[in-house]
Amino acid sequence: MPVLGPETPDERELREWLEKQKRGNIERLETSAQTIIQLVTGLYGVLFAVLALSDQPAYLEQPVVQWAGTVGVGAFFATLVMALFVLLPRRVSYETDNLGEMQAVYQGLLGRKAVLLQIAQGCFLIGMAALVVVILAILWQG
Repeated sequence: MPVLGPETPDERELREWLEKQKRGNIERLETSAQTIIQLVTGLYGVLFAVLALSDQPAYLEQPVVQWAGTVGVGAFFATLVMALFVLLPRRVSYETDNLGEMQAVYQGLLGRKAVLLQIAQGCFLIGMAALVVVILAILWQG
């Protein structure tokens, strides 16, 4: 049970730090989504460079390269879509004099962005794994 009494400087500092972290959550989620978009854009270039060469090398006929390439392209596309959904503005409405409703709207917005970013991260990992499989299949072709 918490002790009642005046707030100590350490407690005040901790409370203020936690409030600052809370205020920055949505901004950090959106910054993370932007970073993922930049990474995927670059990795799309790598994947397409490996898969879409004009002279059609023999490794493109390997089923593992075809399947992993398809999975990679799809996963990176899903990553971009989910990351963009994190960044898209969304209209929210609430009563300005109802702090409980404002908190619920904030928690809903934060939760939605966090879930979408987690899905984007999962898709990104799948895309990276597919890219690694494509590259390894090319290196090990015999």
